[in-house]
Amino acid sequence: MKSVFMISLSAAALWAGTAAAQCANVEPVIAPQVRLDPLDAAGPGELMQPLVLSFHRAGVDTSAVTIRYQIVDEDSFVVSRVGLSQGPQLVWQSSDSTRDIGAFRSEAYPLLRTGQVTLGEDDQSVQARLFMRLTDLRSDLSSGVYREQYTVRYWCGDADQASLPYEAQGAIAVSVAVPNVLSANIAGASTRGEIDFMDFAVRERELQVSVRSTGPYRVTARSQNGGVMLRDNLRGAGDQADRINYDVTFDNAALSLDGAGGQPMPRAGLLGRQFSLGVTVGDVAANRAGDYADTIFLTLSPVN
Repeated sequence: MKSVFMISLSAAALWAGTAAAQCANVEPVIAPQVRLDPLDAAGPGELMQPLVLSFHRAGVDTSAVTIRYQIVDEDSFVVSRVGLSQGPQLVWQSSDSTRDIGAFRSEAYPLLRTGQVTLGEDDQSVQARLFMRLTDLRSDLSSGVYREQYTVRYWCGDADQASLPYEAQGAIAVSVAVPNVLSANIAGASTRGEIDFMDFAVRERELQVSVRSTGPYRVTARSQNGGVMLRDNLRGAGDQADRINYDVTFDNAALSLDGAGGQPMPRAGLLGRQFSLGVTVGDVAANRAGDYADTIFLTLSPVN
């Protein structure tokens, strides 16, 4: 007797307020949410988002004034945060130079890391163009939304006569969304696999399923023949001697073949994990000779 077992796989922000300054106030900015997919090998390695900071004159002085500014990473205790110390890594650059204008709250004032704009004589406002650059789009990030409120620290006047720094805390709200996505394959790169029990000398066989995911997922299985292998593609007629019962496990846990329920699985990560899909057939001593087969559809679905 020869039996063939077919396997198919489908994979399936707000701001805290501005601080009044001698020369200007800063208008709060909510950056458009950035969506990252670490599993997208064809996507870019970095992403740059342009933003505009608006400085509005404060007080009655109408003379021209130079404003130098930088973005302060508060390095907050938010678990899912954007910044240099954890989560999606962010670098700030000004349009008037290529240098980094980011700083940590814990640092002394790094005056060399600033952008610069000039509020002209009698002008009531001026805009500074800057860039928010995400530098680690291939990092092993868990699914979720990462947030941070950035402070704008700025000085009024030229470098040799600059004021004490003023701050607009939480003036820039940033959020980065990492969706729960997954990829899976059987035996290296295929979405279709085969288990052949040959002459049933061995009644337990398995194949390997490779999974990568940014979050948890659920595994379900559905049998084309209702959980039995049928002789010579038999449909309808026949008796138990034309059927072979079998059980399926995924990662050593029993898997139902009705497509319902399913087995919850934790995040597999960017590097991925391999799991055994095992099949054990029942006693075949009383079965008629012939070729027995069934098809299982294995579905892996992200759990949000």
